Amino acid sequence: MKKLLLFFAALLPSLAASAQVSIPYQEIPYDVHYHWGLIDVMIAHGRATIQSDGQNFSATLDGNSIPWEGRVFCVSDTLNALMTPQASGPAREQVTYQNGWYLKPKVTVFNSGNFHPDDPANYRNIHGQGALDASGETMEAITVTSDMLALFYYFRQIDFSTMQPGQQLTIPIEGGFARSVTLTYGGIQDGNYAVDFQYTYNGAPSGYTVTCQVEPATGVPVTMSASLPVGHVTLLRAN
Repeated sequence: MKKLLLFFAALLPSLAASAQVSIPYQEIPYDVHYHWGLIDVMIAHGRATIQSDGQNFSATLDGNSIPWEGRVFCVSDTLNALMTPQASGPAREQVTYQNGWYLKPKVTVFNSGNFHPDDPANYRNIHGQGALDASGETMEAITVTSDMLALFYYFRQIDFSTMQPGQQLTIPIEGGFARSVTLTYGGIQDGNYAVDFQYTYNGAPSGYTVTCQVEPATGVPVTMSASLPVGHVTLLRAN
């Protein structure tokens, strides 16, 4: 699960802004597919959990790759955010807690039940804790993924039906590692809303656009995909 993201802003679509959105606890499973040349395989499974009491929004994402060459790569992200939409002007996101964890156990250890994720030697998180060796690119991906969880809230709140293809919305982020996310509406595709998005990271656009389809009835992303240097990665909502 490496890098996910989009671009710059202009017009402001209407939001269901005067009332916060309450979301009962949900678990949403995803399969991760990888495509590069003739290679097209499912490489991982993930699960997003979301909940909102109308003010505070909590979300997590847990995932691990299918065992391959003796390795399992695990990702765990947490975001607690206070969403503050306004009757006019842009929506804002105040992050009260955010963390992302990267773990890389061996398959034999992972399956034996003897893997201890709380051992500093086994993890690295976006606060710099842990001793696991992880590249800056990997930790950027973990950071952006933890911010990305907030979209499970905003996709329910943005009124895509009032937007025109190409219209953009930028949501400032306060208190988190990213400072903004920009969404571009692409119209209806396969019966879903097509949306591209990109976060800033260290003060600049991340450089990776994520293409997403959002189910109109639920506001749940059914697909998310991005082209990375190592190939094209797609998340598909599982049944």
